[in-house]
Amino acid sequence: MKLTEKQKGVAALILLALFFASMGIFARYMQTSFTLLQQVYLRITAALLLTLVIFRKNINPSKLFKIPNKDWLILFLRSLTMYVFGVSLFTYGIINAKYSNVSFISALPLTAVFGFILLKEKFTIKKILYVLLAFLGVVFISVPDFRNVLLWGHGELMTLISVVFFSLSYIARKWQSKALNNYEITAVIFAISMAIVFITSISLGEGLPLSNWSYFLLAVVVGAGLFNVGNLLLTNYGFERVEAVLASNILALESLFAIAIGFMFFRETPVVRELVGGTLILISVIKMNQLE
Repeated sequence: MKLTEKQKGVAALILLALFFASMGIFARYMQTSFTLLQQVYLRITAALLLTLVIFRKNINPSKLFKIPNKDWLILFLRSLTMYVFGVSLFTYGIINAKYSNVSFISALPLTAVFGFILLKEKFTIKKILYVLLAFLGVVFISVPDFRNVLLWGHGELMTLISVVFFSLSYIARKWQSKALNNYEITAVIFAISMAIVFITSISLGEGLPLSNWSYFLLAVVVGAGLFNVGNLLLTNYGFERVEAVLASNILALESLFAIAIGFMFFRETPVVRELVGGTLILISVIKMNQLE
């Protein structure tokens, strides 16, 4: 059966949720060798190089001289919100906050909220209920102790701010024209983000990351770059084709994938609370897709 463009977008977002479930590990590995900004621009640099090599046939540099000024503004906006602020602050949160609190904050349906407010997507009671159902499922999975979930420090606050920026970046994809394809958009955002984060790092006197390298660490940087390519490309593709409210709902599958990854790779048997949460998320995603 041939998939529609919207169904392809839904599939891309499901895969994106799987990628999201695997990203935190890279920040943990790199924090012992690099500063926060160093590891961010190293990951983006690796992602940019991989994008230019893997998708070179899909990228036409001459288009950069023809795109409207509005598109340039949106590209800078998305670079700032996704990587300069979003990834940097989220990395800080992963390193400095409780993992359960980070998971809880990341599950806040801000993309859906912005979809209703900024994109004027159709507001219905059923949509709200399904969004809240997915959020409840994530809470069941990620919060083992509700007594501590509102005990926030700097890490939790930075995570919340990063989630706001991520959601704005997702929404901004809807405002871009078709002057560039998704591969070209991905490469340009990486280039802008890398330049800004690198200049910021140098301006703060962090210096160049020339020491502490090993083959394992190089593999981690390359792996992080590859995952960043997948993340941004799937984000561009999915949010181009799928409504923001539905996309927000689908991305809640990240918590369900995290359970599966923990079971397959670390033999972490899910408890009843996590199974209930995963079931709620699945029901929510299925019902929201049927509604749309």
